[in-house]
Amino acid sequence: MNDKIDWNFILSDTRGRVYLLWAILAPWGFVATHYFQQMGILFVWLAISVVGLGYMYRVMPLRVRQMQLIFAAWLVPIASGMLVSLLVFYNHALAELLLVRLGAFWLLVMAAGYIWNGLVDPPSGWYWFAAAVNVVAGVVCWTVEPFTTAQYLIAAIVSAWSMLSLWLFRTF
Repeated sequence: MNDKIDWNFILSDTRGRVYLLWAILAPWGFVATHYFQQMGILFVWLAISVVGLGYMYRVMPLRVRQMQLIFAAWLVPIASGMLVSLLVFYNHALAELLLVRLGAFWLLVMAAGYIWNGLVDPPSGWYWFAAAVNVVAGVVCWTVEPFTTAQYLIAAIVSAWSMLSLWLFRTF
């Protein structure tokens, strides 16, 4: 039995590099949001999204249908979540519902991305496990007040953990 990790493969695999990039980018965005909860943070998230999705677009062989579906599994939830996050600052009813729960909302958005990704990129177990962790964290942050206060830090930890677990366990 070989119990050594092949770091060269993990770092050279396109899928693994995408997971690792998101594991680095997303937590920084959530930590920044924890300390700067104003509309200007959307520009930070826009930059993070452009870097992450741009890298995915650049390295994924998008002529392959499955790769298009995987890319869409993240493009659509991220773009939709960004739109809702922007509208929160302009729509009073939406602000009442989401403004103090955007971190929890984004945990649920990421769960949707993991579910969709799992549907188009079998085996799906690790994606669905990450989705379940994101849903549980999102619901707890949405409903339990002490967790609502720390929702962005929780989202940073959960997003890093989700992508790192995919990087380590789904890359093989």
